[in-house]
Amino acid sequence: MTLCRWLVLAATLSLPATAAVADGDIAAGRQKAQVCMACHGPNGVSVLPGTPSIGGQLDQYLQWQLVFFRSGRRPNPAMAPLVADLSDADIRNLGAYFASLPYFGTPPAGASNPDPAGKGKAIVAQHRCANCHFDNYRGTGATAAVADQREDYLVKALRDYRSGARPSTGVAAMNEAAAGLTDDDIAAVSHYLATLPPSQQ
Repeated sequence: MTLCRWLVLAATLSLPATAAVADGDIAAGRQKAQVCMACHGPNGVSVLPGTPSIGGQLDQYLQWQLVFFRSGRRPNPAMAPLVADLSDADIRNLGAYFASLPYFGTPPAGASNPDPAGKGKAIVAQHRCANCHFDNYRGTGATAAVADQREDYLVKALRDYRSGARPSTGVAAMNEAAAGLTDDDIAAVSHYLATLPPSQQ
């Protein structure tokens, strides 16, 4: 078992079992999600700089990010007041709703050469990002889908992981993975992931 798969397994096993097995109510999640649309966009496709698209994102990943926002483990001044009063059922419902939407990935028009010189692809291969995020970078379980995510958000996320401003899920996998990345590396990786063609989804 690779180190990254072990870390994901360890993180999953450290989470309460109820969140992993409980099904959310999509209709209730849709109602609760109306406030989310202001930033994350209709159908969870963001048009705001630095704000991730979450339509079609993985249910378990979404739930745990909301839990981390609510607990303060993942500090975020914009999210904190919105999640403070969410119940566990609300979190399950929101995860189910956004996961039920069409996947957000839409490569930019005309992105025929998404990874000049192959730098981003080489870096994700070197760091074995596919071990956790899978070959199509659509993730699994509590590991995020990152293919075709907003490039500016990916840059911010990697910088936050590198600095420790954003803790990894359960274990330090992302903090460790990002620790040695330069700003140029982060830019290349973010551009590569954000512009993956449909055939790689």
